[in-house]
Amino acid sequence: MVEFPAAATSSESVFVFWSAVVFVFGAVVGSFLNVCIHRMPRELSIVRPGSHCTHCGKPLRWYHNIPLLSWLALRGRCAFCGAAISPTYFIVELLNAGLWLALWLKFGPSPQLAAYALLVSLFLVGMFVDLEHYILPDEVTLGGTVAGVIFCAVFPLMQDATDWTTGLLRSVVGLAAGGGVLYAVRWFGNLLFGRKVHDFEKGVSLVLDQARLRLDDGEEKPEEEAVKDVLTSKHDRIQFQATSGRVGEQNLAGLIVRITGADLTVGGQRWTLGEAPRLEAVAHKIELPRDAMGLGDVKLMMAIGAFFGWASVLFTLVLSSLLGSIVGLLLIAFRAHQWGRPIPYGPYIVAASFVWIFFGTDLTQWCLNFPIR
Repeated sequence: MVEFPAAATSSESVFVFWSAVVFVFGAVVGSFLNVCIHRMPRELSIVRPGSHCTHCGKPLRWYHNIPLLSWLALRGRCAFCGAAISPTYFIVELLNAGLWLALWLKFGPSPQLAAYALLVSLFLVGMFVDLEHYILPDEVTLGGTVAGVIFCAVFPLMQDATDWTTGLLRSVVGLAAGGGVLYAVRWFGNLLFGRKVHDFEKGVSLVLDQARLRLDDGEEKPEEEAVKDVLTSKHDRIQFQATSGRVGEQNLAGLIVRITGADLTVGGQRWTLGEAPRLEAVAHKIELPRDAMGLGDVKLMMAIGAFFGWASVLFTLVLSSLLGSIVGLLLIAFRAHQWGRPIPYGPYIVAASFVWIFFGTDLTQWCLNFPIR
């Protein structure tokens, strides 16, 4: 029998112990991430009330809330009302635990471990919120950007620097590159594909009053927003031919209505938004602006640049575009997604950033050294 030195055996046991601790703690944090994913887009407190069933509202007992194990023991059902519990809860806990363990195995006890564990958890929240709600919370994107700048200033080694000023500078250059590159992509995308004509068989009603818009198609809850929040670019507009309605005392039937971020035009008349009379109209076809990419994606790339520098921005942009295209085409091919409908881009940016953390430098070096014949 081969005998291992006692010191080596002890060292291995300690490493296994701390690996288990990191995994378990990652799962516990993953349980909290599920709270954030559910409540943040609904503008609910992430502190109160405590964990409860979202169907029957009953508070969960402690043994209903054990990460990973409780979902398996309950077979994905509420212990009180029997309602299905989304497998997303289990997936998020497992992903966060697994990624934290992978970070521990790669970086060990280091500033990178703490920084990237925070980033991974933030990005998992952003990924799953974006998948369901098509939004990326500022707490994830801007919070990640600020955290990246602070970490790189305090631990300049994260930017391959030896002093805090260089670490800070490289982080700021990275976030500027991330925001700038993706904002340019968004600007050109909106210029080319930023408008779409929607058909409403039963008609859609539109109200413009004091620079606020309200759309009601009779199917979903009416939405009211400030014009400046809907028409964010000078190229954005809402245009339609009214079938009925009024602007002030004027009948709108048959007239072309155009709304921009600055003014309202009806037929040959024009008003600035601040002076425009109340408009109420019904139309069956309406041209609405659409974003080729949300501002949340731009801010998400800023966070990546702040943590990893400008090179990570280019890598993430290329890989996320490739991943998004492949998955999008597969979904359309299998009729799981309709052509022309939006696909959230944030999850692909997050996935590409995770690849960068573990393999980015090696993959970049391999691509640069790849022989071209």
